[in-house]
Amino acid sequence: YNPRTTAPPPLLTFPFTPTAPSLVVSLPPIPPSSHSTMNRKQKMAHEVTSSMPIVSSSPSHGADPEKEKLLPLHHDDVDAHPQPPSQAKKVGTALFYAVSSLGVIFVNKIVLSTYKFPSVQTLALLQFSSTSLALKIASSFGYVHLLPISWKGIKSILPLSTCYLLNILTGLSATQNLSLPMMVLLRRASILMTMLLEKWMLNSQPSKTIQLSVGLMLSGALVAALGDLSFNMIGYIVIFFNDLFTALNGVIMKRTAEEYRKSKMTVLFLNSLLSAIGVSIFILLVPGELQRVQKFDMWSNNGFVVYLVFASLMGSVLNLAIFLCTSTNSALTTTVVGCLKNVLTSYLGMFIGGDYIFSWLSFLGINLSIAGSLIYAKATFSG
Repeated sequence: YNPRTTAPPPLLTFPFTPTAPSLVVSLPPIPPSSHSTMNRKQKMAHEVTSSMPIVSSSPSHGADPEKEKLLPLHHDDVDAHPQPPSQAKKVGTALFYAVSSLGVIFVNKIVLSTYKFPSVQTLALLQFSSTSLALKIASSFGYVHLLPISWKGIKSILPLSTCYLLNILTGLSATQNLSLPMMVLLRRASILMTMLLEKWMLNSQPSKTIQLSVGLMLSGALVAALGDLSFNMIGYIVIFFNDLFTALNGVIMKRTAEEYRKSKMTVLFLNSLLSAIGVSIFILLVPGELQRVQKFDMWSNNGFVVYLVFASLMGSVLNLAIFLCTSTNSALTTTVVGCLKNVLTSYLGMFIGGDYIFSWLSFLGINLSIAGSLIYAKATFSG
C-alpha cells in the first residue's frame, strides 16, 4: 500500500441490529510512513476490530436475540415474565363466577315468576343490549379486544348466533314455567345431547365415568319428574328445546372459524348484537307484545324495577365472571364450578320463586341427580 499512489482504504463499519443506529468507526488519515510502519498500524487496527463484539442484524440459529443486543433501548426490549395468578385470585374469580351465576338465575326467577313479568323477549332484549354495550365500552377503553366486524364474519357466525338467541329465549321461558330445582335437573339432559352431538359431528368419545355420571343425573331427573306435583307441560317442552339449543351452541362453537374461536369476546359481542336485533324484530312483529309490556301493572313498583335493572345487567356481569374465571383458572374449572353451583341452585330454588311443591319422590330424584353431578364434576376435573 502506497499512500501517495493508492486511494485510502474504505471506512470500517460495524452493523448493529435495526433497533440501534449503525456504528461507523472512521480511521484517521494515515500520514506518509515507511512500509514497515504501515504494516504495524494495519496489524493493530485488525486486532482492535477483531476484539470488538460484532452484532448481526439477523441472529444465528439457536442464538438468544435478547443477549445479542448491546443495551436495551426500552423497557419493552427486556423479556418480562408475568407472574402466575395467586391462589387468592384464582379462588376469588371462581367464587365471583359462582355468585354471579346464582344471581342471574334467582333474579330472572323473581322477575318472571314472583312479579310475573309477561315478556321473556323484552327481558332478553335488555340483557342482550346491556352485554353489547358493556363490551363496546370495555373495548373502547382497551380492556378487551374485539375483532373488526365484516359481512363475512357475520355470515360465518350467524348459525352460532341463532342457537345462542334460541338458547337464551327458551332458557328464560323455562325459568318462567318451571320451579328452579326441576329446571336445573331437566337442564342436565343437555349434557347427554352434547355427548351425542359431539360423537356424531366431532367423532369424540367420553369416558365411561362421565357416561355413568350422566346416566345417574338423568335417572334422578326422571324420578324427580315422576314426583313433580307442579307439572307444567309447556315448561317441559321448552326445557327440552333449551337443552337441544344448549348442546348445538357448544358443538357449533367448536366448528366456528378459528379466528373467532380465539376471540371469545368478539363471539359474545356479535352473538349479543345480532340477538338484540333479532329479538327486536320479533317483538315488533308479534301482535300485542308491546301492549302487554306497556300495560304491565308493576311498573310503579320500585322493587320490581330494581330487580328488572339487576336482571338486565347481571347478564353482562355473568359474562365478565366467566371470562375472568376461565382466563385466571381454566375452562375446566369454570365447568366444575358450574356443576357445583347447580347443587346450591337445586336446594335454594325450593324456597325462591314460590312454585316448588315438595314431595319425597321429587326430593329423592333431586338428590340422585346431584350425586351424578358431583361424580361428573370429579370425572371432568380428573380427566
